[in-house]
Amino acid sequence: MNTLALILVAIYAVVLLALSAGHRGGGGVDYLLAGRRLTLPAFVATLVTTWYGGILGIGEYAWRFGISTWLVFGVPYYLAAVLFAFWLAPRLRRSGAITIPDLLVDAYGRKASTIGGAAVYASTVPVAYLLMAATLLSQVTGWSVLTTVLIGAGFSALYVALSGFRAVVRTDMLQLVLMYGGFFLLLPAALAHTGGFGGLWNALPTSHQTWDGGLGW
Repeated sequence: MNTLALILVAIYAVVLLALSAGHRGGGGVDYLLAGRRLTLPAFVATLVTTWYGGILGIGEYAWRFGISTWLVFGVPYYLAAVLFAFWLAPRLRRSGAITIPDLLVDAYGRKASTIGGAAVYASTVPVAYLLMAATLLSQVTGWSVLTTVLIGAGFSALYVALSGFRAVVRTDMLQLVLMYGGFFLLLPAALAHTGGFGGLWNALPTSHQTWDGGLGW
C-alpha cells in the first residue's frame, strides 16, 4: 500500500509542477494577482481549496461537539465573507493596491505598513497546512515529520515560485476536482456503513445533536 501511495504522490507532484510551469509572469501584478483576470470558477476553486485546509481542527471539533461545528466554524466565516464581498472588496479593487501593507503605507506611513505586513504574515503563515501535509507524507514514507515538513515547504515554494498566483490557481483547480471526487466516493460508502443519515443521527450522542454541542454559550 505504501508503494502505491508513493507512486500516487509522485504523480501528483509531477502534475503540480507541470501545471505551475505553464506561464511565466509579466510583472508584479501578473505574478501576484494573475493580472487581475481571475474568472469566477477559478476564484471559487482557489478559495475553497485554500480555506478547506483546517480540516484537522474542524474534524476534531465535529467529532467532539457535533453539529455545533456549523455555528462555530461556519456562520462567522459566512458573515465575514458577505461583509468583505459587498463592502470591502469594491473599495479594495478601486484602490489598485496589491497587498494590505500597500494600503497601510498610503494611509499611515512606512512604520504602520511594516507592522501590518508582519501581522499579515503571522496570521497567514501555513503552519497547520504544512503539518497536515507532513503528517500524511510521513505516514507514507516512514520519514520523520521534521524531514517531511521541510520537503513539503520546499516543494510548495518551488511550484508557486514558477508562475506565482497562476500556479496557485491552476493547482487549486486540480485539487478541487480531487477533493470533491474523493467526497463523492467516500460519502456513499460512509453512509452505507452507518445506515444512512438516519442511522448516523441516531448513533450520535445527544449533546452532538444540540446547537451548542453541550458547551453552552
